Amino acid sequence: MSSKIAYTETVDCGSVSLIDIFRRARLWVSQSAPDNKTLVDDKETGDLVTQGHITITVPRSENSAGGVYKFSYVLSVECANRKYRASLANVEYQEGSGGRSVPLEVFSQKNENKTAATELEAKLKALLADLQSNVKDYKPF
Repeated sequence: MSSKIAYTETVDCGSVSLIDIFRRARLWVSQSAPDNKTLVDDKETGDLVTQGHITITVPRSENSAGGVYKFSYVLSVECANRKYRASLANVEYQEGSGGRSVPLEVFSQKNENKTAATELEAKLKALLADLQSNVKDYKPF
């Protein structure tokens, strides 16, 4: 299996137990991306893997034809030793309506796709930041 890791981060959650980290991550996934497909959900090992989609809309400009770009990704969250590691991998552009997948590395090489690739990078980093704020900095009620 060749899965390119696009982004990864390891976060220390202090004194939070594995089961709480896992529960918070699973709760975040269900709230932030309810349409994501769950691939692995194992509270014993602390592994959570989902497959999701991001849509980027680039307005038409002098330098860009603009358009709507759809990407798929796989988010893996591994919980252990009061930490979690989140990885975004297999980021691919979904070409056409039922279309074929184009790896992010190939997609972002084309000049006309630079704006969409930059916007995607910002959204992926924001996704990891949101996960961190909802797992590490979770506010119980």
